[in-house]
Amino acid sequence: MRTKRNDAGNLSIDFLVGFTIFMVTFIYVATLIPSLFLNLQGYSIDYNAVAYRTGVILVEDPGMPYNPPWESLPVSYEGNILRFGLALSDGTTTIPNVLSTVKINQFFCSTWVYPDDYESRALFGSYPYHFNISLQTAGSNVTRSVGEVLPENYGYSRRVVKVKEESYATIGPDTGSWHPDYRTDDYNVTTHLFTIFLNYTALSENGPYYNNPAYQINPISPMGEGIMVNLTDLENTTDTVYDAAHGIPPPLINLTDIQVERSVMVYNGYGYSPSNKGFTPVQGSYELYIDGNSTAYSFTPTTPPLNITSNVSLVINPFTLNSWGSQGINPSGKITALNITLQFELSHGDGFLNSTQSQPYGAFDYNYDPANVTQPALQDGVMEVAVW
Repeated sequence: MRTKRNDAGNLSIDFLVGFTIFMVTFIYVATLIPSLFLNLQGYSIDYNAVAYRTGVILVEDPGMPYNPPWESLPVSYEGNILRFGLALSDGTTTIPNVLSTVKINQFFCSTWVYPDDYESRALFGSYPYHFNISLQTAGSNVTRSVGEVLPENYGYSRRVVKVKEESYATIGPDTGSWHPDYRTDDYNVTTHLFTIFLNYTALSENGPYYNNPAYQINPISPMGEGIMVNLTDLENTTDTVYDAAHGIPPPLINLTDIQVERSVMVYNGYGYSPSNKGFTPVQGSYELYIDGNSTAYSFTPTTPPLNITSNVSLVINPFTLNSWGSQGINPSGKITALNITLQFELSHGDGFLNSTQSQPYGAFDYNYDPANVTQPALQDGVMEVAVW
């Protein structure tokens, strides 16, 4: 009897060939898919995300450390700087996206090396990104930047910001900042003093807009902003009418001394009380410019008298009032005031600028009165971050 063969489980040659071709094609395509998505993610998602994150950190964060602020640390302490941030504060006490001029100057200075110093403090990644960070403010034709020339394709972030400018005072015979009349006790005096006084307690507690840092004169850390005082038209402060009537030539004006001093309150366990040191000198705290010269003049107490034709500009550097470290003041100290005195010597006695001896006018008060001091202003700006 013949047995019937059951071949229902056998596959045809055509099916096997087709299935093999399908599997080979499927495996080949599957190996290509990851690389396709990797390229797409690297440009469209990752680079834009890195640029956005970097822009947020720079614009909304004050950096680390915050107090003492990173921009105040000397080069020897650069290892302590963990994060760059250009924001004036952490955003809880000021309007958003307000940048500090001091931080901007330090960020774009030649101290830092591209890309190493910026990768670890602004981009926060081990991947070797290329980048360009730039800032331009309204009214300026100069764009400050760090990084490389932009390629054809890159990730991008753009932020509209405000840049807080520093305050300054311009003081002259016609500004009302000193009394225009000459007192009889000013005649025949050859040594004259002009004093600028900053009451930090008043500046920190009586600022505009409920002490908003964006509008506050704040030379103390962590804000650490500088100030500038311009004395103008000094040749017109002498009594030229009296000199001419008596045949006396105008006196020569020499700057002979500059003193920058500060007072400190010390914590005694219960509160702050005045230090027994009173006002103490601050060294290396200013830059001096004379008669419109853009180069700072190196002036020390041992320098010969400096002849002044018309103008003196004194720039008090940021962090002059810092209560930590470099000036030897205990970190628990609380700065209360800054006293700046310029001493002038005249070739012969005359009526001249003599604020400290011409009572009741006394020292020039650097405060929130716009008639005396040009207040801090917010300048519009744009920050752009490109990463590739």
